[in-house]
Amino acid sequence: MAAHEMEVLAVNTHAPLASWRAHPGSRLRLHCAACSWAKTYDPARIAERLVVKKLGSSMTPIAAVARHVAWPCPRCRRMRWVTTLVEPGRAAR
Repeated sequence: MAAHEMEVLAVNTHAPLASWRAHPGSRLRLHCAACSWAKTYDPARIAERLVVKKLGSSMTPIAAVARHVAWPCPRCRRMRWVTTLVEPGRAAR
């Protein structure tokens, strides 16, 4: 499912990444605040990657995950990342 077909969950962005466990099927959306390019990721895999790189864990705040993205946006080449938890939209279910 494309990132633009997902709905943002009503979860505080300061809540831990582990909040995905309460929302089966949810994804972590990384989107560029400059041009709106977006891609979704499995939040469990992101949490595992944070642990492996010793940058955080599943308790890392959702919004803080964006700080660990070290590559520029493929569309506009800026680094204005924002992360949120999303789920499939009602029309897609």
